[in-house]
Formats: sequence, C-alpha cells, structure tokens
Amino acid sequence: MKMFFLVLYFLMGSSEIEAKIESHECTFSFIPFLTQVFPCRTDTEQSLESLRLYWESEDDAELCHYFYFPLADPSSTKKLLLDNYKIMAAEIEKRQIDCIEDHRNIFWYRGENTKSMLDKFSKWDGEKG
Repeated sequence: MKMFFLVLYFLMGSSEIEAKIESHECTFSFIPFLTQVFPCRTDTEQSLESLRLYWESEDDAELCHYFYFPLADPSSTKKLLLDNYKIMAAEIEKRQIDCIEDHRNIFWYRGENTKSMLDKFSKWDGEKG
C-alpha cells in the first residue's frame, strides 16, 4: 500500500500539480489496468451536493486543514477535485474564516507561502471559483 502512495506522489508531483491529464481523466488513467477495474468518478450533481453537505458539517479547523492538505481520491476526475475545492472555498468564505490566521498549524507544515489546493488547481480551470 505504501508503494501505491509513493507511485501516486511521483505521478502527481511533489510541490506543483501539473495539468498532465484531461478534465475527464483521473490519476488512475495513468495505469490502464486500474482504469478498467476502477472507473473515474465524475462530478454528478448528486456527488457535488454530497460534498456541499459534507463540508457544511465539518468544523472550521478540519475544513481549513483539508483545503490546504487534502487526501485526494485518485479515482476522482480532475474536474470533480476542482469542484470540491471550489465548494470548500465557498464554505470558508461563507463562514468568514481566515484559515491561515485562525488555524496557524497550516504554517507549521509548509511555511508562509503555503498555497491552497484551489490555487494549485486553478490553472486547470482559468478561474478560482
């Protein structure tokens, strides 16, 4: 299992996520056998609504933590991941949370230049949501 995560780490890049795949593809698309077994999850309205409800129910600290340090599902399409980060950003804005100021543990992980996943993924979309 550790080897699997190492492979994903190197495929995704350690500091910058590159737009190597199309919006309808997922990390599993790099490994054809896995694509046959585990199809990519798309951004259906039902899945987006589930994500909205989930992030509404999370507390501020958890929401901020996963906005900066997510556990991305390798079967999710790039578009679904981007939509998830947009939902998280909207929830953070709605609650008027300053993640970096209010939850300083974010700096402890990576320093003051830490980017949110929405910042990293925005180049795929051209907008920040």
